[in-house]
Amino acid sequence: MTSFLVETILLVALIGTIAGLLVFRRELRELKSNQANYATSLDETGVALMTVGNAIREINMQGLTTLQNLIVEIERARTMLDELEKAASLAPAEPVRSGARASGR
Repeated sequence: MTSFLVETILLVALIGTIAGLLVFRRELRELKSNQANYATSLDETGVALMTVGNAIREINMQGLTTLQNLIVEIERARTMLDELEKAASLAPAEPVRSGARASGR
């Protein structure tokens, strides 16, 4: 009778262990599936970050080109302004208007 009781306890323990292992196996499969999903997501995130980095570098280059073009245009405008000021200093104090001559003013 004692051996039957011990064998029954061992059988119940074995069945419990098998059930626990089946649950554990199912959880491992889910973790493996989730790990693949996480790896894919991380890869996609890496690609997206590289794309953003490239876009930022391109924007910086375009900004630098625009700034250089702006500097050139400002220098041209300053040169033209200097020429206009020189021309204005050489011009007579009161400009003669063609309409003023005809009316006799």
